[in-house]
Amino acid sequence: MSKIRLKFSKTGMGKYISHLDLLRTFTRAIHRAGLPVRYSQGFNPHQLITFSLPLALGVTSETEFVDIDFEDGTDKAEVVEKLNLNLTPDIRILKASVPECKANDIASARYIVTLGLLKSVSAEKLQEFFDKEDIPAVKKTKRGEKEINLREYIKSYELKTLSDKTAEFEVILSAGGESNIKPDILVAKLCEFLETVVKS
Repeated sequence: MSKIRLKFSKTGMGKYISHLDLLRTFTRAIHRAGLPVRYSQGFNPHQLITFSLPLALGVTSETEFVDIDFEDGTDKAEVVEKLNLNLTPDIRILKASVPECKANDIASARYIVTLGLLKSVSAEKLQEFFDKEDIPAVKKTKRGEKEINLREYIKSYELKTLSDKTAEFEVILSAGGESNIKPDILVAKLCEFLETVVKS
């Protein structure tokens, strides 16, 4: 068995491909490319593919990862070339390597958020939000909705640019199997906070 970790980008119209459809996209591309992928055992065998993190619908990314099990001796360069020929132009394989850690070992993810502003907002008000000790939010899980303190999922925040109409910032959020949060929950709570600030 030869597990290969692929780094890929998901940009442009690719942001509208859901996580489930992304799995189907890779499965079909591998089949069309004729690559020697390995399958699971049992009554319903499927390709052995593991994505590191599900990307929220509508979000683009320059750094996504997927682990795929191939037969021994599969050439990494050939995998990159053949998949890029069979994937949509908005999904590009950037690099192939041998995994140094498990996908479940991922603990955080870095996001660049560009926020359109209806009214001017100061850097101090943005910082005020991220300095809050308690940011109540609701997170959807497989068992239903769960009330959380969003602040516990925010690792760091840095404002990049700010104008009268837009704000761009970098934020590192918890990600992975044990603790994760989608960036759209953060953006929704921030917009809610800023709307209250602007009205007051």
